Amino acid sequence: MNKAVQLLVAWDEFDQLYPEADLDQFCRYYLAKKEHLKANYQNSQGLLLKIMGRITSAYSLYHRAAMSKTKLPSPESFYFLNGLAHLGEVKKTDLINYLFYEYTTGMEVISKLLKDNLILEKVDLADKRAKLISLTAKGKQVLNGSYIQSAKVSEMIFNGMNNDSIKLCIELLVDIEEKHSKWVPELKNKEFDEMYHTICK
Repeated sequence: MNKAVQLLVAWDEFDQLYPEADLDQFCRYYLAKKEHLKANYQNSQGLLLKIMGRITSAYSLYHRAAMSKTKLPSPESFYFLNGLAHLGEVKKTDLINYLFYEYTTGMEVISKLLKDNLILEKVDLADKRAKLISLTAKGKQVLNGSYIQSAKVSEMIFNGMNNDSIKLCIELLVDIEEKHSKWVPELKNKEFDEMYHTICK
């Protein structure tokens, strides 16, 4: 096949997968794909998960240290306050599911936030049996201060990686994130076989 035709075919495939991406992102994707083929990885899915897992572990270490510089009762509190900042007034279980936390652990974090007056709860007028939680003024203030430390952690993780490469990673992984954001709350209490068959059917 003519080299120009090969390139056009590759561009068409990429454009169908990532219609919002630009030419620079295509070039990086194309070169990465070529390098991937050269490397002939035995288990590319496993390697990618290993890389992602180790990055996440490093992030968790840095995040815990960074949050110790804030007025939060625990490092996990950041995620709960940030989740409320995005979701607004919600039920406790909705916030816990949004963050992929186990129920007991999530309720412990929420209890600490209530005790420290960083969030408040009130009766849901639409369902008197349920309660809604939201940020207090103090919670917003503490969260805004925490963003400064959180930004430093992001800077540490991606130090030396250019912004275009980060954008390409987003393009490649955003669909996977959205897929599992949908499935995890529904499947987290199921047996593994049911999880597998639901996702991979």
